Amino acid sequence: MDDILAGRLAEFLAAARKLENSEGLGALADMYADLFAESGSEPQERLKSEVRAAAAELAESAEDRRRKALSESEKSESVKVCELLDGNLFTYHFQPIIRADSGMVYAYEALMRAGNMQGITPFHILKYAAMTDRLKEVEAFTFLNVLHFISENKDKLGGRPVFINSMPNIRLDEDTEKEVERLLIENSDQVVVEMTENYEYADSEAARIKEKYHRLNIPIAIDDFGSGYSNITNLLHYTPNVVKIDRSLISGIESDQNKKHFVREIVDFCAENKIMTLAEGVETQAELQTVVRLGIDLIQGFYTARPSPELITSIPYELRNEIRVCHDEREDGRRLRLHYAENGERLSLEKLARSGISRIIVGRGFSVGTVTVSGMPFIDTDIHIETAEGYCGRIVLEYAHLSNLTEKPCIDIGENSKPVITLVGESKLKNSGIRVPESSTVTLEGKGSLSIELGSADYYGIGNDLYSRHGELIFEQDGTVNITAESHSGVCIGSGLGGKISIRRGRYVLRASGGMSLCIGAYSGSAEIEMIGCDLYAYAAGALSASIGSVSGDAKIRIMYSNIKCSTEGQMSAAIGTVQGESSEIVTESASFTISMTANTLTSVGSLFGSSDISIRKCGFKINADGAYALAFGGINGQTKLFLTDVDLSAEIATEFKVCAAAVPEDIEIVGGKCSIKMGDTVLDTLPVADSLDMPMGPYVL
Repeated sequence: MDDILAGRLAEFLAAARKLENSEGLGALADMYADLFAESGSEPQERLKSEVRAAAAELAESAEDRRRKALSESEKSESVKVCELLDGNLFTYHFQPIIRADSGMVYAYEALMRAGNMQGITPFHILKYAAMTDRLKEVEAFTFLNVLHFISENKDKLGGRPVFINSMPNIRLDEDTEKEVERLLIENSDQVVVEMTENYEYADSEAARIKEKYHRLNIPIAIDDFGSGYSNITNLLHYTPNVVKIDRSLISGIESDQNKKHFVREIVDFCAENKIMTLAEGVETQAELQTVVRLGIDLIQGFYTARPSPELITSIPYELRNEIRVCHDEREDGRRLRLHYAENGERLSLEKLARSGISRIIVGRGFSVGTVTVSGMPFIDTDIHIETAEGYCGRIVLEYAHLSNLTEKPCIDIGENSKPVITLVGESKLKNSGIRVPESSTVTLEGKGSLSIELGSADYYGIGNDLYSRHGELIFEQDGTVNITAESHSGVCIGSGLGGKISIRRGRYVLRASGGMSLCIGAYSGSAEIEMIGCDLYAYAAGALSASIGSVSGDAKIRIMYSNIKCSTEGQMSAAIGTVQGESSEIVTESASFTISMTANTLTSVGSLFGSSDISIRKCGFKINADGAYALAFGGINGQTKLFLTDVDLSAEIATEFKVCAAAVPEDIEIVGGKCSIKMGDTVLDTLPVADSLDMPMGPYVL
């Protein structure tokens, strides 16, 4: 005999010996089909036949060994299951499947029971039927019994379909198959075949099953999706009408962010492909509310209705109403083009935009937690975010491009809130920025960047409008905040009436231009600003303009360990301080300043028309100022106190004043450092000051 043939036959016998019963022998024979093709000599063919018979005996022996290994209680259970099968003693309970939009009964699932046999469950039936190679009978009885029930109870069913469990890897004999198909055709409008076996099908087998039920006009459901072999591959194989999401994904879903995310992805995928989704094993109110809000189509579980031998035609009114309320909330959101974000949800801006959503509500029903808003670079959306009152969680902006009407914020923070905004990648806000009411605090963090393009006449980037105070603004991100405004009046970071601003790290590029412009601070109120360890470029242009501080209010500013570059243009301007405010208090230490200014009347540091208290220690200052009335420090009116310690000052000032500050000698103290002042053609190594100034005009009044 051919050595290769002998080796292959030996492999076949060894594989047969490993089988637990004879059920798998057919599949094994298919794998070695080439051995049994009629192509050899008569002795070889006889040998092949004997090998196949021996394999069957080996498989049967394995089955006998397994039977002998059963305990006494298992033997008793096995006998009961055999009696059940011998007499077709099955009964069925019917569990209602509920619509998630109305709470009405949509269908039933027929669940196999063992009649009056105590202790025998569907698990036992399948276990011992498999051991005795009688799964084919279970499949046949299930179809025939349930289909006969449907035929006899059409009035009671009221047009509602019945889900029949099927093990698609089990093939019925020809006569039974014909009878089942006849009954399926008769009841095609009231049957859904549910694939229950955790079995990975070959493409050809899946195609056969799909073709069969398509030909019979019978809908298909995939059971236990999300567990075992019930995966995306089976969805693609079958393109079913219904997907039943496994109980393991539904249990505790209200508090498990990974489950919410996975189920939402399943629901979205199925909705896009016109497949209904069913949540299995819903057992609590929280699970019900969560799956309805996630957009599930159907609900099945003990919370809505338990299996019953009688057909339940409706569930209690209170439960129906609860379902309708949850569904209406979801639909109201769609009608109003808004989406209520769930705790832990990861939102795709692209998907929301395709669904027509324009507004995301964060924090409804939860005050802490995380919501991720994810977009794609270079893809803008007409979507904005609002947080609920009291929200203290985290919003992750991941390449998020948001926009809103020019008078409405892209991100609107609720009252009494303390959210953290985490930046990932490059996010962008268009037309408007982030509104932070006085009662709230916002923290920016993360390694990403944020760009804001402002478009309204009276603008603000991060803070509040020109008629309000803003809450505390804390900047702790490592990336760049880039804010650009070209309009009438406004502030890039801050508000009209002021509030606390803490910039603790990061890079900032701020450009404000218009009639009256401010980069950081309070437009008309008092500014309170702390900047530590940051890199800032600020450009302000307008009739009245300031880079850091206030246009017409007081300013309290502290800057340390930072690199500051300020550029201003206009009629009246203050780089660091206030234009028309009564006073400014400015403290800087271990920082570098480059200031470039062009205006009729200006000061680089201090109050242009008020009192100034300035303390600068261990800093480098480079000032270039051009104005009819230009000062390096302090203002034209009011008292100026100036303390310079170890300051490297280089200034070039073109002005009619011919001095850098207006102060009495006892209010100026200079310790260490060096000074180079160029005024016209004159270069000085000391700071030129005067105790009073002659100015032919008073302060500009708004």
